[in-house]
Amino acid sequence: MREDPMTLSELLAGRAAAAGSTPALTWARPAVTLTWAELDRRVTAVAAALRRVTEPRQRAAILIEPSPDHVVAFLGALRAGLVAIPAGPERRASVLADAEPSIVLATAATVPAIRRFLATLDTCGHRVLAVDTVPDASGFAEVPVTPSDVAYLQYPGGVMVTHANVLANARQAAQALGHTAVVSRPPGDPLGLVLGVALPIVTGRPVVHDASAPDPLPGCYVVAEATALVACGHPAGQQVAIVDRAGRRVPAGDVGEIWVSGPNVARGYWRRPEESARVFCALIPGDDEPRWWLRTGDQGVLNASGELCVTGRNFVAGHRPEDLEATAEQAHPAIRPRAASAFAVPGGQAVVVLELAVGVVPPRGEVERAVRHAVSARHGLTLRRVVVLQSSIGDGLW
Repeated sequence: MREDPMTLSELLAGRAAAAGSTPALTWARPAVTLTWAELDRRVTAVAAALRRVTEPRQRAAILIEPSPDHVVAFLGALRAGLVAIPAGPERRASVLADAEPSIVLATAATVPAIRRFLATLDTCGHRVLAVDTVPDASGFAEVPVTPSDVAYLQYPGGVMVTHANVLANARQAAQALGHTAVVSRPPGDPLGLVLGVALPIVTGRPVVHDASAPDPLPGCYVVAEATALVACGHPAGQQVAIVDRAGRRVPAGDVGEIWVSGPNVARGYWRRPEESARVFCALIPGDDEPRWWLRTGDQGVLNASGELCVTGRNFVAGHRPEDLEATAEQAHPAIRPRAASAFAVPGGQAVVVLELAVGVVPPRGEVERAVRHAVSARHGLTLRRVVVLQSSIGDGLW
């Protein structure tokens, strides 16, 4: 192992060698505790199994509920040199269609249901690996990766998080925590992954997963494009700027858009280069040290002491509404320009309302299907509903 570990997998191996018998991760329900040595052993077993059937930098979708198996699958994919894709049950079809994984990770009990689900997709034939039945693998040689390689994709959006990003954000999160044990969100959640998987490996602190516990960081500002945690009052290990519509800094105490810069800012969106350049590669005119800034789309204030207060979240199901609206408007020629609106609805889902051009009457359902397909293909998002209105000179829905 390198003297200065640069990935979660290398750090995990170091924890197992130095303190193998001490607890690493604990689940309250069901009651399960993994020591560093047990976690490392299981991760190595999964990595060895993956290495036999995949190539480095291919993608592995994790279709496992929050559990020790989920964490083992995630870290096993990283140790095998793959790009992990945690996929929640609410958007699995769109995630798999966008990410095109080479293999799907499941548990033995869920393999039949997973195969039935995969059979309903346009692209079937995925390999399925049950991570809880793979044999131990002594002598496995870790697949080398660089800090700038993509470690995992976060959905919705397909945010490309590198190995360096997740280590940086775990260290930043450690600055915001004053206790030694953490009660985490589920590991499939961006902040839950940082707090419940990365932070204990980076710091050696034990972690407890308990979904009924209060949020460990209430009032903190979380942005998936910045891996997860940006600030709990004061930004930790990164820079935050408040800018006006022209992209210039505003005085302390003034409201503007929140921009973020730091080692935790992700590499961009998977297969969306134009949107990645617009969102992740902003510049502030006149900066003493030119740097890339992430446009969050959210509104906030920095006071004189540098404390951040978020005044408005503008995301819709993890996406900027203007991006969803632009995609919807271009999905079908019958849609009137600049006549689509995207809204968030409970459950982390989105609704798009749009208006047809004057005098246009397309076949029923055609516009809705076109919009759903375009939004799914470009953003990896399944819309809860598409509402199609006739031209404003008419009435009713179409």
